[in-house]
Amino acid sequence: MATPFTPKQALHVDGALLQELQGNVTDSIARDLLPDLPPLTSTSVIHDNGCGYGAVTRAIMESNPPSGIQIHATDINPLYLAQLQAKLAERPSWPVEVTTMDACKLTFPNGMFDLSLATFIFPALSDDVGAAAHMLRTLKPGGTGVVAVWKEMPWHAALEKTHVKLCGEDEPIAPRLASAWWYRKEKIEQVVRDAGWRDVRFVRKAAWLSLGVDLKRWATIAWTRPAQNGDEVSKAPMRGSYQRRYGRL
Repeated sequence: MATPFTPKQALHVDGALLQELQGNVTDSIARDLLPDLPPLTSTSVIHDNGCGYGAVTRAIMESNPPSGIQIHATDINPLYLAQLQAKLAERPSWPVEVTTMDACKLTFPNGMFDLSLATFIFPALSDDVGAAAHMLRTLKPGGTGVVAVWKEMPWHAALEKTHVKLCGEDEPIAPRLASAWWYRKEKIEQVVRDAGWRDVRFVRKAAWLSLGVDLKRWATIAWTRPAQNGDEVSKAPMRGSYQRRYGRL
């Protein structure tokens, strides 16, 4: 196996840094999704699947939900979960249980949830059909599953052009970015159909990402992430590329 290599200019990646990269865009989408969902009741059990730093969980709890609801927040990335745990420490009354779990291999029993939400995780999954099938399996009869993916990503075209200009067309772009580019409505429609979902409805939402005033810092975080989180970088073939791409900011 190639030796993992992280450029010296890369920042230390933790949950707070990942949240800073995403800004408020996932929070905005999470809040906008709630009005389109069936009303929660005092007995609702909810799965925030691939919860990240907890945008969906926070949106639900900040919407003044009925007392008695239960939320199970799961993610495979401990950095995100640490960020969510820190938030929950400030809100000890929130009925949220956090567990490390792969969305492709859910261990919850059948028919556990009234509502299961997976926002912006499917392009990065190793088995998206399996993940959709697990969501269906863990829903109660009549329950609701929600999968959110980007319909359009105008920033990705800029990333792709920059990559080609600096690295050449022969050097592949980071897998996480490549998969997000082609994972659109048609793809998720096929995935949920193959997983056995029925009565599927598509809703379009819009959100804006505010980069803040320090664009250089945001750009540094953005190029730091592909070398982290499981995207291996080989020291021998990639060192020059990283220096060429990221040596000066």
